[in-house]
Amino acid sequence: MDMKVEIISKETIKPSSPTPAHLRRFAFSFFDQFAPSVYIPLVLFYADTPGDGPEIHEIPGRMKSSLSETLARFYPFAGRIVDNLCVDCTDDGADYFEAQVTGIGIREILQSPDPDVLKLFLPVDIDLPESFHGRLMSVQLSFFNSGGVAVGICVSHKIADTSTLSSFLHSWAAVARGGDSVVAELPGPDLSTASTLFPPSEALRSLRPAKMLKQKCQSRRYCFGPAEIAALQARAASAIAAQPTRVEAMSAFIWKCAMEAAASSGRSLLAQTVNIRKRTEPSLAPSSVGCLISYFTAKVHEKDEQQEKDLLPMLVVKMREGMEDFLENYAKKLGGLESFSTMCELNKRAGELVTTHRPSFYSVTSWCRFGFYEVDFGWGRPDWTSICSSEYKNVVVLMDARDGLGAEAWVTLGEAEMAVFEKDQDLLRYAAPNPSAWPGPFEP
Repeated sequence: MDMKVEIISKETIKPSSPTPAHLRRFAFSFFDQFAPSVYIPLVLFYADTPGDGPEIHEIPGRMKSSLSETLARFYPFAGRIVDNLCVDCTDDGADYFEAQVTGIGIREILQSPDPDVLKLFLPVDIDLPESFHGRLMSVQLSFFNSGGVAVGICVSHKIADTSTLSSFLHSWAAVARGGDSVVAELPGPDLSTASTLFPPSEALRSLRPAKMLKQKCQSRRYCFGPAEIAALQARAASAIAAQPTRVEAMSAFIWKCAMEAAASSGRSLLAQTVNIRKRTEPSLAPSSVGCLISYFTAKVHEKDEQQEKDLLPMLVVKMREGMEDFLENYAKKLGGLESFSTMCELNKRAGELVTTHRPSFYSVTSWCRFGFYEVDFGWGRPDWTSICSSEYKNVVVLMDARDGLGAEAWVTLGEAEMAVFEKDQDLLRYAAPNPSAWPGPFEP
């Protein structure tokens, strides 16, 4: 039997209580205004949910009622964007889908993950324009005949980043478990500080979604074990950067392998996202809601490559220099009177760099340390958390492994570059290409 994911129901989940009139307007920060109009995707796979009996029939009701309660806490997620300035918190709700999976079991999906197949467990395409003028959140629960469920979630990048998505999921899971004391201990979402420190600009009112360039790409998943990460960190160390972090070491290593696969002329640019909550003065609470990210850039030229036998330590140094430049010349100015002009200057500079370094421009985002493997709706931790394939070239997303020590890298490159990249023997010494994500023994 062929695998099939069939939508069997769809409804709108509204907040459990109406949003008060004085909270109806959720003001953007200018970070939200600059954010791309795409959905952030995530799928959490749970194999230990009941396969039949009354308990499996209780799951949809529990998930819908707890989602409704969580939307009352995160009320902008149930609203609609107005003029790239704010969200009208109309309590229109989030889309909720249920799907039935036939022809394959959850263990088989995890045993041999297919980045393209994983899209079937998401409620919407990640680049739908609705992320700007429609539903800001959608959820899909996919039930497997042999037991297990996949929870797919998409939230508009205009109102959330990975940190906000994590906060939402942990709140939703706590409500679903029914622990009032647990919910009470969770920090409530901070829905006002970001727009107070970084108020929206009327100049960006007319800013409309830019059409992101899709290209013929291929996405691959690579897994780094703890020992391999430690070896990369040791190899990447230098007198200037004596103790590279695991994210620095993996990012620089993938950048190196991608540059070599592209056989670039020696000019290359890396942009890595930065969670600005801890970087501004004053700093923001982790619970601050919004797309509160920026980025630093690192660039190399042909003369840099010619002087190095191993590019890895040099690339880590370049990344350190880029981060230090961001912190000194941009982050310190955020939160003050120069906030907006600083952000505009940063975007202008980055745009100029991308233009001069295209096509050897790479974007790296780290989803590590956001606790997605701790999202327990009442049937335990997820067996695997994942994203899916992408149609945007030269994008890398780093994620935690289930053990919290290893990591996964989702790499999307052009077809020609990927054909070379995936055969790179240096890469394969440290990273396993798409190993099983099933944490236990495989039983078909």
